[in-house]
This record gives sequence, structure tokens and C-alpha cells, in this order.
Amino acid sequence: MSRVFDVRENVYVAIMTAVAVVMGLIESMFPPFFAFAPGAKIGLPNLIMLIAVFTMRGSKVWTMLILRLVITALFTGFSVFLYSTAGGVLSLLAMYLVKRLGPRLVSLVGVSVAGGFFHNVGQLAMASFIAQTPAVMVYLPWLAFFGILAGLAIGVGGNLLIRRIKPITLLFETRSQLWV
Repeated sequence: MSRVFDVRENVYVAIMTAVAVVMGLIESMFPPFFAFAPGAKIGLPNLIMLIAVFTMRGSKVWTMLILRLVITALFTGFSVFLYSTAGGVLSLLAMYLVKRLGPRLVSLVGVSVAGGFFHNVGQLAMASFIAQTPAVMVYLPWLAFFGILAGLAIGVGGNLLIRRIKPITLLFETRSQLWV
């Protein structure tokens, strides 16, 4: 790999991470959409993570996730960091596993829906661990439903961005040739 490409790739990681952090911070300023699930959001930073899954090497995406979680934690606190880490790691694992099925079986939107669902599963697992009770899993049906809806919205948004922003389109076509 040439040094110039490596620098460009690192700059892309930095820009994508910064955009995800800013989107998350802006989103956190708005009141929750659902009274029964405090803190429930559509997850705008996940839009950037989805694009990263399809345009970057896996190691760079994991680096981006870690950077995003740590930087965001500086503004939101440790408890948010715990929930975000559990949701983010499980979500990213799920997206990569579903993506491996290939474009004949699942679309970019399907990958996003899996991420949305498992993000909520990860957060509930962390809540269960912290509360030392599985009782919080009673929220799973509701949060799963809204996680799937959020994943659908993020997936559609990701599709639109990948198709309409030329630099992202070029990266997508280069890194995800089977998905074009």
C-alpha cells in the first residue's frame, strides 16, 4: 500500500469519525422520541458507520467505532459510553455477519436493519448486566421494533448518500464491487 493512500485513508477515517461524533452530539440535544424508552433515538451516527462498513477496510471501521465511542464519551459520560459500546460493538458485528451473506440475499438496507436491531439488543444486555437482572429484557419487543424501523431509515439514507455523493460512490464501487 502506498504511503499516499494510507494518509488519505486515515484522513477519511478522521473525517467520518468527526461527522459521526457531531451527528451524535446534535442528535442527543433533542428530546427522546418515545416516552417509554428514554434516550431512544434514530441513531444518526449509525448512518456514517453503515457507509464505513461498505467503503472502508474492517480494521479502519473498528478504529472509527472506538474513536467515536471514546470521543463521544468525553461529552456524554461513562454510563452512555457503556451502553453505546455494547450496542455499537454488537451492531457492527451483526452488520459484518449479515453483509457476508452477499448482495443476492441481503441489501444494504438489510445490513442496516440487522445493525439497528442488534444495537438495541446490545444496549439491553448492558442494562441487564448493570441492573443485575434480566427484567429489563421486557423492553426488547418494543426496542426491537423501533430498532428495525431506525435501521430501515438509516439504510435508506445510506443508500441515498452512497448513490448521490460522488467520492462516497467511488469508494463504494471500489471496496464493495459485488454490491454495485
